[in-house]
Amino acid sequence: MTDPVLPLLFFLVAFTSPDHPSARSHDGSRLAGELDAKGLRETIARERGKVVLVNFWATWCVPCREEFPELARLQRKLGGEGLRVLGISTDLARDVPAVQKFLEQQNPGFPNYRKKSGGDDQDFINSVDPSWGGELPFTAVFGRDGKKAKVFSGAHTYREYERELRRLLARAPKPKGDTRSQKADGRREAPGTR
Repeated sequence: MTDPVLPLLFFLVAFTSPDHPSARSHDGSRLAGELDAKGLRETIARERGKVVLVNFWATWCVPCREEFPELARLQRKLGGEGLRVLGISTDLARDVPAVQKFLEQQNPGFPNYRKKSGGDDQDFINSVDPSWGGELPFTAVFGRDGKKAKVFSGAHTYREYERELRRLLARAPKPKGDTRSQKADGRREAPGTR
């Protein structure tokens, strides 16, 4: 006879995980919260070791809505390889019901935040990428080291994203504190031995 507590424990872990597509915030929202520039930096830093794709979108933006299912597909297909997709809605506070409805319909399987109201929008844009003019959609991709690796302005195809993401995912992260480079055969060499 099996322990009846184990299935319950599995259910609780599986369906309350932030990675589970049906996960909601404590208030039942589909949004994981609001982020300003500092909060975005901290969120990306917590994902260090993963390749992070941050997509800025809005419900009123047709190309954003068209591209969104492809981002969910990328998360499903590449999440097990180390990809983490994060969505940032730039909708105004008054449009949160539309954001909630959109996320309910899409069920993306990755966390979505809303850009925090207030502050200087241009400062936020510049903190994401100085070349960003505020157009949507806009996507920034960060390598496993947490450094920005690529930006995409406008809507892009699944294949365009996948090509860049696979390139970044193929780069194995160095163990912390390891300053040796890696030879073609996978062995490490000490600094200064080239």
